Amino acid sequence: MRFSPSVTLKGTIILALLDLAIIWFWVKNEDLDGAAMYIYIVVPFVFMINLIIGGVLFFLKRPYSVMFFINCISSSLIAFWLFTSEMTLQAKAAYDIWIFDLQDTTYRISKSNKYNEFNMSYSLHPGSSWSFINGTYKQHKDTLLLNADSIRMFIHSGKLYNFRQSKTPITLKTYD
Repeated sequence: MRFSPSVTLKGTIILALLDLAIIWFWVKNEDLDGAAMYIYIVVPFVFMINLIIGGVLFFLKRPYSVMFFINCISSSLIAFWLFTSEMTLQAKAAYDIWIFDLQDTTYRISKSNKYNEFNMSYSLHPGSSWSFINGTYKQHKDTLLLNADSIRMFIHSGKLYNFRQSKTPITLKTYD
C-alpha cells in the first residue's frame, strides 16, 4: 500500500473522533474530584499508546503509522482538554456558593453537595479569607437550614436570615 495524503487525513480524523468518544465516555463516568494526577498519567499514557502502535505499524504497514504518529499529539490534546474541562465542571458541581457584602467585608457561604456541611468565611480585601463558621445543613423544601454550634441561620429565596441575630434578611449573590 502506498502513502496517500487523503487516506491519511481521513484516517487521522477518524482516529481523533474515536479518541474523543472513548476519552469523553471515560471522563464522564469517572469521579475526578479535583484529581489533577489524571492529567499527568492519562495524557502521557495516551501519547505512548499511539506512539507504540505507530512504531509497530511503521514496520508492518508504514502508511498507517503516520496516522498514529499524528494522533499522538491530537489524542493527547483531546485527553488534556476533556479532563481539565470535566474537573472544572465537577468542582463547580460539588459546591453551591453565595456571597454578600456587609460594610467593608465580603462573606462567603460554601455548601457541599456531597456532604451535608457548609462553611462560612469572610474577606477584608481580595486575596485574603478566614473561615469562621463550620456546620451542617438540612434542606427543607425550598429553605436551607444552617446549623453550627449555637448558630441557627437559614437561606430562603436567595436571602440569608438570622445572620448575627439580625432580623433583616441579607440578599445573597450566587458565586460562579
